[in-house]
Amino acid sequence: MQALKIKKWCDENITPMAWQRIVMKNLDVFKAKGWGIAEINNPDESINLDATIVETVKATIKELYQVEIPESVLV
Repeated sequence: MQALKIKKWCDENITPMAWQRIVMKNLDVFKAKGWGIAEINNPDESINLDATIVETVKATIKELYQVEIPESVLV
């Protein structure tokens, strides 16, 4: 799953700052995968999230914004 696709959904459906907030809340998870803050805050099409990180991002979106990201975005 492309990080960029999730970021775009957040920008359009929550707020343009949502992705940055999600990244900051889960920065340790992203860093453990080898991504720096600048890189993950502005992901390009080459940054793919594994299932574990996607689940973490989904949980964070639900926790912070009380919305669920549609499964159609995640395919």
